[in-house]
Amino acid sequence: MRILMFTYGSRGDVQPFLALGVALRQAGHIPILAAPERFAPFAISHHIDFLPLPGNVETLARQIADEARNQPLRLVWIIYRFAMPIGAEIARRIKRAARTVDMIVSSFLTVALSHLYAQEYGIAECTVELFPFFDPPVEIASIMWPTDLIGLTGRRLSHVFTQTVFRLSQSLSYRILRSRFPDIGPARLSWATPGRHFGLLQAYSAALVPPGCAPLTVQTGTWTFPQSEWQPPPELQAFLEAGPPPVVVSFGSMVSRDTPSLMTMIIKTLCQTGLRGIIQRGWADATVQRVPNTIYLADEIPHDWLLPQAAAMIHHGGAGTTASALRAGVPSVIVPLAADQPFWAWRAHKTGANPPPIPVTELSVERLQSALQQALDPAYRSRAAIVSAMMRAEGGAPAAVQHIERWARDNGRSGSEPAPAQRSAGKLEPHF
Repeated sequence: MRILMFTYGSRGDVQPFLALGVALRQAGHIPILAAPERFAPFAISHHIDFLPLPGNVETLARQIADEARNQPLRLVWIIYRFAMPIGAEIARRIKRAARTVDMIVSSFLTVALSHLYAQEYGIAECTVELFPFFDPPVEIASIMWPTDLIGLTGRRLSHVFTQTVFRLSQSLSYRILRSRFPDIGPARLSWATPGRHFGLLQAYSAALVPPGCAPLTVQTGTWTFPQSEWQPPPELQAFLEAGPPPVVVSFGSMVSRDTPSLMTMIIKTLCQTGLRGIIQRGWADATVQRVPNTIYLADEIPHDWLLPQAAAMIHHGGAGTTASALRAGVPSVIVPLAADQPFWAWRAHKTGANPPPIPVTELSVERLQSALQQALDPAYRSRAAIVSAMMRAEGGAPAAVQHIERWARDNGRSGSEPAPAQRSAGKLEPHF
């Protein structure tokens, strides 16, 4: 089958789809990733066909970190403001691509547009969620309320509120775009619920969040690449061999106005506690000028190679980073900034593998020192090892492929015949 994987956002939103693409390719399918254009080299390095989408996701990440924090309606406004100037062009590219494929696999943000074109062209569809949203378990509140202290009725109402805001914002955005650009599709969005009307893949671990219960919901665990054969540069290998395991620091792509002070506090904490550290570049590039020889500034390093050699980790609580640390059996100190990060920070703490998270607005050297000392307690390491074993036993991306194939068969499309529009429109030429 030719399968269009449509996602949008930061690396944490894109990397799971690439891992799925690798698994799909290994199963004999032709995956095409539609994502922000900056991820083209990432897709090429994994031999996945790529359809670039417009938009500067670094700007979006910075705006979310600086302006949204724990304000869900503010987050919706930031995404709306970012998406409107580029939404029509994204829709046109996805519409053209949908004519040439057998199935669309969408993300949380792209589900409405994907469903629209799947219905228009009669192709199979499913949605991937990287946090519980469309079919959440009753044990937890919405991601906008990261604790579980509001009771069963409160938790249910939190999901109703969040899903209502999501649908209204998606419908309004589409209607405004459609009024300006009638070529992007029908006059109205047709809504259907993932997990009930078509397949929903929950790409996170049951060790963190229980599965949903809708008939077409499947929880697979996190999606990771096959074991990395990455080789470290000699200076990194020498640093690791020169002393005890370091604390790994990574805040992904979440650069914000807090980055300079956050960086200063982390370096000061490591120095005062006598701990060695590896700080991954990217988020800290603009602020790190000089560090002591007990700290190594690293370029991109695969987490599956690095984290098993770490004493602990300090990070922002992104879904992918949180899962990587727990999968490696490494306790973390999580400093959430915005979006779903407070939710994952709280869920990771609930496993018993991490000390309580520290909101970035409450961070200090003293609190960070205390949390690091807790994370280094053998009790946290033991619990993290149990969580790691649970996560490694899950099916991951290969299991997701099996369900994608089943849902495609149930839709009546085997993939042996070209997509309907291919016969007249020709084959999509993705970028490589």
